[in-house]
Amino acid sequence: MNVTSIHKLILVFLSIIILIRIYSISYAQTAYLETNTGAGFSQGTIGEYVYDNNRMLSRLNWNIDYLWYYHFSVALWYNSFFAGIQVLNGINDKIGTIDDSDWTDDNNPSLKTHYSKHDNYLERYASYDCNIGFKSDITDTINVKPYIGFLYKSFKMSARDGYLEYPPGSPKVPVYGVGIIYEQRYYIPYIALASEIIVTETIGIMVGISVSLFAVAEDIDNHVHRNPGDDIDFYANYDGIIYLHAYGGCFFSLNDTIKVALDLLYEYVPEQKGDTYYINTSTGIKSPVFNNSAGLKYTVFSVQLSVVYTLKLL
Repeated sequence: MNVTSIHKLILVFLSIIILIRIYSISYAQTAYLETNTGAGFSQGTIGEYVYDNNRMLSRLNWNIDYLWYYHFSVALWYNSFFAGIQVLNGINDKIGTIDDSDWTDDNNPSLKTHYSKHDNYLERYASYDCNIGFKSDITDTINVKPYIGFLYKSFKMSARDGYLEYPPGSPKVPVYGVGIIYEQRYYIPYIALASEIIVTETIGIMVGISVSLFAVAEDIDNHVHRNPGDDIDFYANYDGIIYLHAYGGCFFSLNDTIKVALDLLYEYVPEQKGDTYYINTSTGIKSPVFNNSAGLKYTVFSVQLSVVYTLKLL
């Protein structure tokens, strides 16, 4: 049985549990909409790597120093069951720097042969999340929410301006304009567990974690400044990616329908190898596939402020 089949069985099993839970509480007959609108600030690093027989040839650290984003989500609740969607978009601007290092000396693999530093500009950051689950009250002040979902995430950046040191330590040579365009895309089915703890009538604490062991990803890299007729797009595909998302925060209820929430969030994808190939954009010629020759990594922390509004339907 392949990974896809195993994951489908897990989703079917969890769906059955949720349906049983819905049926067991269906007598309650309550329904409402919950919207969540806000903005956030992220920092972290997105890694892009190239390998040759487990030896690292190139490492590009796309550093995120100040990325601003906004988000909106809506969830439909019926009794204790909920289904929701969330949309998140980044604000395109300069968000940090990129460090590009190469080790291409076959006689001395530990010798860094090339280094360059550039400004990191966000071209696109988009995230779309949908999930279903239910809430169960443990006590009068504590509840838990198991749920499953699917997350799509796209992160596209460009390296602009900066300088080259070929070799490192040599006089810096300035460069101008866009030099590299890079994008990572993630397709993430996940399982999750969240909890709320009511501290007082107006203040509460919330924590949650979501995990995927079967995520897939793809990336594309274009080094723009090449010789005429020699522009190349590098593609890579990754399977079996581990994805972790954890958060914690607090909320303050203004009244029965509005509350303000502050969250700290952490997303992590450990270093993962994948298969890569390239296409000459002038001729359309595609290279052979090079197994385990590409790599990626994703580590991002965020702070997020939101306003939650509840509209009763039943």
